[in-house]
Amino acid sequence: MARLARQTDLPDESLVNREMRAAWNLLVPALLILVVVAARPLEATIITSLTDKRFASDHVPNFVGLKHYRTLLTVRFDEVACRRADDGSCARSASGAIRWETLPRERLAEGYRTAWNLNVPLVSGPDTALSISALDRTWIRSIWVTLVFTVASVSLELVLGLFIALTVHSEFRGRGAMRAVMLVPWAIPTVVSARLWELMLKDTSAGVVNRALMMSGIIDSPQAWLTTSALQIPSAIMIDVWKTAPFMALLLLAGLQVIPKELYESARVDGASRVREFLSITLPLLRPAIAVALIFRTLDALRVFDLFNVLFGRSEHSVSTYNFEVLINNQEAGYASAIGVLIFVLIFGFAVLYVRFLGVNRS
Repeated sequence: MARLARQTDLPDESLVNREMRAAWNLLVPALLILVVVAARPLEATIITSLTDKRFASDHVPNFVGLKHYRTLLTVRFDEVACRRADDGSCARSASGAIRWETLPRERLAEGYRTAWNLNVPLVSGPDTALSISALDRTWIRSIWVTLVFTVASVSLELVLGLFIALTVHSEFRGRGAMRAVMLVPWAIPTVVSARLWELMLKDTSAGVVNRALMMSGIIDSPQAWLTTSALQIPSAIMIDVWKTAPFMALLLLAGLQVIPKELYESARVDGASRVREFLSITLPLLRPAIAVALIFRTLDALRVFDLFNVLFGRSEHSVSTYNFEVLINNQEAGYASAIGVLIFVLIFGFAVLYVRFLGVNRS
């Protein structure tokens, strides 16, 4: 009897143990493949980043330690005054922007170059700017450009994708055809869609976008969308949202389809409005799907390469295109490896933050 009692006391624990063993049996092969595929190349990249190895060269690499990381991560903050015009006021460029003095000679001699001049209230006065300089200003600027592109594009894609998903999830005639049509932009290869938009955004009246905006009276003259610095990133964001919002909608649609319809029926019986249903039922139950969609799109946006490479070439860099530039054009394999390691750290950090704050592991 005592033996039978012990057996009846442990069914739940045995079930938990069996489920844990089954989970690990499924996870271990995938983890081993991940270690073989990812860990060894990552180790080689880290080792190479500590040398001055040249790409496609017979040069014997030398150990340089953390020199590359110091160059990439060193940033200075200085105050600079505006350049004076003949009347004593701040000189301005043709576009109306204030012209600022360059960094002191000793800073230039140390290798610092200005990344941005920010006229912010933190500095001494309206005629003074906060100068952000770096040993590798192109890298620092590429980080900022990539982060702005990622945050803006993913946020817009989430809102637009959720709207599309809710639309195609509702009951209406031709819903199947609508679902197929919405995936067309996502199915087009990025290089092809980038070339297509490059033609549409031509900086003459022959460009479709310029012509449409001029005919509607929104602009008076053609805009150089892909060569004007202030318009480059918004143009890239617009193209990426057009292409990738359907993918976001597809992921969210999968989440919508697993929400039980009985919940909505009960809410309607209780007199809940559509807005109340969305806030109390749809959004909470869609949270795991939103988290997965955000992780996928954020990691993809942080690695953006082909869109920037096609649209901007060498005029504007993401972290990936700058890594390519350093490796292929400059042939600095050691320096490019250090950039690759920092990109990995950046992406890994975003993944950890998403999992932690969106509660993916608890959903």
